[in-house]
Amino acid sequence: MKLVALFTLVLAATSVQAQQTSQPDVHQPAESAKGVNAQTHDVGPPDAIAQLRKLAASYNLAMAKKDTSALLDFYYDENVPVIGSVGLPSFARMTVASNGKAPKLYPSNAKDQSVADTSAKATAEKMSNLRIHTDGTVASLEYDYEIPQGYGHTFWTLVDTKDAWKITSIVYSINIRPTAK
Repeated sequence: MKLVALFTLVLAATSVQAQQTSQPDVHQPAESAKGVNAQTHDVGPPDAIAQLRKLAASYNLAMAKKDTSALLDFYYDENVPVIGSVGLPSFARMTVASNGKAPKLYPSNAKDQSVADTSAKATAEKMSNLRIHTDGTVASLEYDYEIPQGYGHTFWTLVDTKDAWKITSIVYSINIRPTAK
């Protein structure tokens, strides 16, 4: 889902890479945090949690298969907001590279994001640390994601319709690796 924003950011980061000092990005997920069993942090009815975990896996599979129609079907409707926000270290590099013209936010909607996420250049996300909070009617789902160009954190809100769980909003952070090409 982060392809459009990341593509823009990678272009900006590449042009400023030679100007950077080699400081580590303190916002990057720590290696020790990966692989933690986040299921122990889920809250809600077990059947709803199982449904939501299955939905998250199916969503990621639809992205990997580049199935735009299947991806769009996870949303309540095609106008559901999908908004990315650039992390501060990445935004600072982008601002320098673009002479102050870099956007901080990348607003989109479910329809446009589904097309972008299934384009030929899109890379599937690696999800980790999935956590769910639900009462069986509404839910929040959050996870860390990684792609070759960067990483971040994603939040979904969902509602249980009479037919299926549907995504009602997505927000995510965008952090470009300083070495991204």
